[in-house]
Amino acid sequence: GKSWNNMGLKASEHIGRIVVHPTNPDIVWVAAQGPLWSPGGDRGVYKTSDGGKTWKQVLKVDEWTGANEVHLDPHDPNVLYASTYQRHRKVWTLIDGGPGSGIYKSNDAGETWKKLTNGLPSGDLGRIGLVVPAPEHDVVVATVESGPDDRGTYRSDDGGANWSKLNGYLSSSPQYYQELFADPTVRGRLYLIDTFLQTSDDGGRTWRRAGESHKHVDNHIVWVDPDDPRHLLVGCDGRLYES
Repeated sequence: GKSWNNMGLKASEHIGRIVVHPTNPDIVWVAAQGPLWSPGGDRGVYKTSDGGKTWKQVLKVDEWTGANEVHLDPHDPNVLYASTYQRHRKVWTLIDGGPGSGIYKSNDAGETWKKLTNGLPSGDLGRIGLVVPAPEHDVVVATVESGPDDRGTYRSDDGGANWSKLNGYLSSSPQYYQELFADPTVRGRLYLIDTFLQTSDDGGRTWRRAGESHKHVDNHIVWVDPDDPRHLLVGCDGRLYES
C-alpha cells in the first residue's frame, strides 16, 4: 500500500465491491454503481483478466442502474452472484429503486448472467444486499428493499433457482446500510449492518441485536476472524471497534 496506480473505471464514481479470483490475482470483478446525480458512466459488473490493464463490462442493465455488489461462490470461483441497484439523487429527493434492481447469477466466471426471479418480489426493488456463506453449499441470503408486504430477508438453498421469504426485517435506511456478512466458519451465523448491528444464528430466519456496549452505532462493515468466530472487527460511523 505504499504506492497506488489508478486502474480505470473512473466514470463509475462509486465502486460497490471488488472480488479477486482465489488462485489467479489477475482476474478481478468489480461492482460499479455509477454516478449518483446523472445517468450513464461506468455501471454494472466489470471483469479484468490482466490485472486491471483492461476491463470488460459483463453485466449491464440500463443507464440508471449499476451493480452494488458482486460475490464469488466460495466453493466454485466460476459461479458469481450480483445485485443491481437503480437509483438517482435529485436536490429534493432520492429516487430509490425501480425495475432495474435485481439479483443475477453467472455460471461461467462472469461472462454471461441470468436474472433470478423465482420467489423474489415481482415489483420495483430498491437496494439489495447479498451474502454467500462459506460453511454451506448453494446457499444465498439476500436482504431486499421492496414494498411493505414484500421487503425483508430472502434465502435460496439451491443456488438462487428458488427463493423463500424468511421475515420482513429491513435495515432502518437501506440506501445507507443494507449489507450482509457471514461467519466464515460457523454455519448459519450472519450479520446485517444497521444503526444497531443485527445477527442471526439460523441463517437469517430470525434477527436480534448483537449488542453495542461501549461501541458507537451506525454500522457499515463486519470482519469475522476465520480462526476465532468470537473475534470481530466492526467499522461504524464512530471508527473501528473490536470484540
